[in-house]
Amino acid sequence: MSYLLEVLGRGMLGRIAGAFGKALGADSGETLDQLEHLVERDPEDIDARMRLGGAYLNGEDAVSARRVFSDILSENRPAPIAARIGMACALDQLDRVEQSLEQLRVVQKEDPLNPAVLFCLGFCHERCGREIEAINYYQDAIDVCPTLRNARERLAAIFLRQDQLDPAIHHYTELCRLDPQQTDLHLTLANLLLKAEDYSEAIRRYEHAVALEPDNWTVHNDAVTAYEKAGLFREAIEHLHDMIEKQPDFADTRLRLGDLYSRIGNHEAATGQYEQAVELAPDYLEANVRLATQHLRSGRFEEAARWFAFALELNDRLLSAYVGMGVAQHAGGREAEAMASFESARNIEPNSTLLFSEISRMHLKAAAVKQADHFLTSSVDVDSREEESSDPSIHTDLISEQIERHRNALATRPNHADIHYRLGLLLRNRGQIDDAIVCFETAVEINPSYMKALIKLGLALHEAGRADEAIDTFKKAVDLHPEYLDLHYRLGLLFAQKHQFELAIEQFEHAADGNPGNVEFQANLALALQNMGLIDRAHATWEIVRELDPDSPFAEQAREQLAKQRHDD
Repeated sequence: MSYLLEVLGRGMLGRIAGAFGKALGADSGETLDQLEHLVERDPEDIDARMRLGGAYLNGEDAVSARRVFSDILSENRPAPIAARIGMACALDQLDRVEQSLEQLRVVQKEDPLNPAVLFCLGFCHERCGREIEAINYYQDAIDVCPTLRNARERLAAIFLRQDQLDPAIHHYTELCRLDPQQTDLHLTLANLLLKAEDYSEAIRRYEHAVALEPDNWTVHNDAVTAYEKAGLFREAIEHLHDMIEKQPDFADTRLRLGDLYSRIGNHEAATGQYEQAVELAPDYLEANVRLATQHLRSGRFEEAARWFAFALELNDRLLSAYVGMGVAQHAGGREAEAMASFESARNIEPNSTLLFSEISRMHLKAAAVKQADHFLTSSVDVDSREEESSDPSIHTDLISEQIERHRNALATRPNHADIHYRLGLLLRNRGQIDDAIVCFETAVEINPSYMKALIKLGLALHEAGRADEAIDTFKKAVDLHPEYLDLHYRLGLLFAQKHQFELAIEQFEHAADGNPGNVEFQANLALALQNMGLIDRAHATWEIVRELDPDSPFAEQAREQLAKQRHDD
């Protein structure tokens, strides 16, 4: 399942400078120009020079950063430890990992109990393929700082790749203990336990993860309910404001207040409350959907699509939890419970297809608005837009247009797994189950580790009455062949080294028939990075719809997306 692949991508740094922000003056608030002026005015100010080197690192100017830190090291005895850390970071950005390690070893001798230094020593060794050394340094970092999440995550990644499940489970058990409200951690632990065939404990963790979902929260307030039933909405709003003043951190109260504002037509206030709810609880599916709907109501179609995309990912996460729990129950001989879990997954699955259909629809509406004359667009009444968006015939036409676009795209890109998958979602939304099954099967045939496609295929097979095939498909979704784990592990480490990653892509594309615009390669590479959580799935969902626009070349956008979204913990 994707949560096992995410284990491989967690805990990595895009660059080791991310671990030393304070030492390098990242929080000074000074601009690069200001720092250059300070150093020019007083070249003896070592602190200012240190902050200047840190600013160069933040601006990806590793050559200038190395020059600054090199000068400080050569001019001062004993050399400031922060300058040596800066030099290690600059060398790391220049992909001189071994030289960076040399600097970190010197720092460690001077500061042997610095957990950030120990972690970065481990990370550099891991990138160089020296797993034993990496494990030792990560463990040393945890011994010094047991709450260091990155070190536990990298240890779990290495152990999972080595098929040593017990230590991987141990570290995720500790992570869940340290951060008990983090749903993703519990889902990851549940998947590890399932892979280890500890079915009863896996079921318990799945159940706990589902219970943590904000949409399972319940709010009861008799006074507000009474006001609502009496039609006294303003009194209900005032009561909720009093509640928020006393307890401001309850997302469900914000959601309810937003609903009341929406009912009286104050859409701006409703949007503000939904935004507060999402800020307090980013995983709150209903709040994400309501916020998207408010943007839709106000004619902000692109914003609506983005929030629908976030909601889609949250729904898919809940979907995977029920499927994983069902597989664990089935393996543990609890057939009736397994069928109930699969049925729960089937009941919430339509949300995913509906949400993706909304994203597709919003893309077309956003494009239409952008193409319209600005004066005419600004003069369109918001209420008329809302009325148009609720017209079922317009909705059907827009979905039909997106289906046609996906089919046209596949005519030229038949090996693009993601387009097959998303076409399947659109067809599933139209009730064309058999056609959707074909699309999901094709996506999985192209990319066997496409977990979301496997889950959607299993649910579609279940709905089509092919129960045995569905269960077999679910089992494939929650397990991974060792070669897929190894492949994703190596890809994750390569992705953490930006220059080598880009060079590897370039070399592969030129080797592939000399085609630098290899669409299928770019698409499947992006999908693998999404599986590990290294690029944002919600953003990628929105982008894949954009890319079907014939006026925007796919390969160029895919390359830009990969370049922009480097993982930096």
